[in-house]
Amino acid sequence: MSTAPLSAEQGLPAHNEGWPGTQKLPHRGYLHRQSLCVFSLVATDVLAIALSLRLAIFLRAELVPRVDSAVPQAIFSFRHYLGFSWLWLLLVVLLAVEGLYTQRRTLWNEIAHLTKATVLGLIVIFAAIAVVQQGALLSRVTVLLTALILLVVLPTSRYWTKRGLGAVGLWKKRILIIGTTDTAQLAMRGLSSDPVLGYEVVGLLDEDPTRRGACIAVCGNKKVFVLGQLSDALKHIKKTGAKDVLIALPKLEEEKLLNLVHQLQQRCESIYVVPQLWGLPMMNLRVDGFLRERLMMLKLSNNLAKPWNSWLKRIFDLILGFVIALFALPVCLIVAALIRIDSGGPVLFIQERLGYKGTNFRCIKFRTMHVKSDEMLKSHLAGNPAAADEWYRYAKLREHDPRLTRMGSFLRRWSIDELPQLLNVLKGEMSLVGPRPYLPQERSRIGVDLFTILSSRPGMTGFWQVSGRNQLTLEDRVQLEAWYVRNWTVWFDCIILAKTFRTVLFPQNGRELGSFAVLDGKAEPAAHVGSPKVRSHSA
Repeated sequence: MSTAPLSAEQGLPAHNEGWPGTQKLPHRGYLHRQSLCVFSLVATDVLAIALSLRLAIFLRAELVPRVDSAVPQAIFSFRHYLGFSWLWLLLVVLLAVEGLYTQRRTLWNEIAHLTKATVLGLIVIFAAIAVVQQGALLSRVTVLLTALILLVVLPTSRYWTKRGLGAVGLWKKRILIIGTTDTAQLAMRGLSSDPVLGYEVVGLLDEDPTRRGACIAVCGNKKVFVLGQLSDALKHIKKTGAKDVLIALPKLEEEKLLNLVHQLQQRCESIYVVPQLWGLPMMNLRVDGFLRERLMMLKLSNNLAKPWNSWLKRIFDLILGFVIALFALPVCLIVAALIRIDSGGPVLFIQERLGYKGTNFRCIKFRTMHVKSDEMLKSHLAGNPAAADEWYRYAKLREHDPRLTRMGSFLRRWSIDELPQLLNVLKGEMSLVGPRPYLPQERSRIGVDLFTILSSRPGMTGFWQVSGRNQLTLEDRVQLEAWYVRNWTVWFDCIILAKTFRTVLFPQNGRELGSFAVLDGKAEPAAHVGSPKVRSHSA
């Protein structure tokens, strides 16, 4: 198979025929499409608010009085609440203020802004009720229930609305990528795998003139080519109809980068610049600077070093951990009985692990292995060099582990074996979300990130478990977990918990790449594309 760039004779579109997706979009047509998208999102949000209000009225009338008999029966109908439509329009205004009709954000970033707008909307509505003295004509419980339901309904309805708009081509927005480095490929993967963003990569530009025509990747069923050099940027922006540009040239000289940004800024709606700071904490990053000196600064905060954040995380663990433990208790009793029936021996497996600030603790799990598992492991590794290498790289046996019992395989498949760790969480030895609880003998392999990882309580779940799980080496895991600690926020923990449920219910053998594959300049058909040649531990 040839690795040379495609030429016109090899299937590359001739210059006068245009590259894939290079037809110029009429400006008026683009404005019409944008207006339709905004109208559709506003209509979706209004319907979501109406649906949430209707459901809240039902719950207030049927469920709340049964839970608390002291609460009076609801007397206000849906039509009655429609008479206060100006209150609900305040929420739409707040959604607009958050840029939720004009800005493109990643899925979890959009959910964060939706949550913020909904909470602010609840506060504003309560304040407005108090100011106009309409408290007797509205149920505050119904308003509160409406806001809680909106936290689920709004993200869901907007997600599927954007998916639908994208399917008919209205939500798609063309973006040109400048650069073909590994960083550019990571950026392209991120753009292609998030349907909420709605970006369509129309091509890439590269400093090397010999790479013109190289097929870099396949996004969906569409090949992405190198269209030309950096000096052709303005021409290709006009030719492809790209509205946004992403610059991923980390090693480009500062002066050239500034000239490129200044040259393109007036021709684009947005320019993304990926700096040479891969792996830098970004959840707690703020941009600041001095106007007169035209100096930009990046402020990085260590959130877990602040006592109030540590207390907040602990309170979060106690409340949610207690609720989960109540629901998990019947399951644990059933599992304990099944373990005894399946293989005899003790129900629990208790092991010394590295804990918070270097203090060891006894980690509790359901036993998933045979009682003489250590002897079985030594024998298996001694007679199987491939398994020994796998054990060293991943600190576990991913494909076949002879130590597992029949019940143990089932428990690990659904992560039920970790439920007893809720006791560790309630005792303060672990957290619901955090780094993996490492073995004391793994201390030397963790290396320079040991202090960072041990500055957070180990977690029942963590960033590594939703970012590749068994596909990651121990070194990859360490990098991900150190990155989690440096980027910690309450919202980040919520994202990981949500992704954990998805990972447990819908486990995947590989990383989530969507329909994106990197060809690295090879003209391979989509059916023969292998895994992308990018760093597996990218976040």
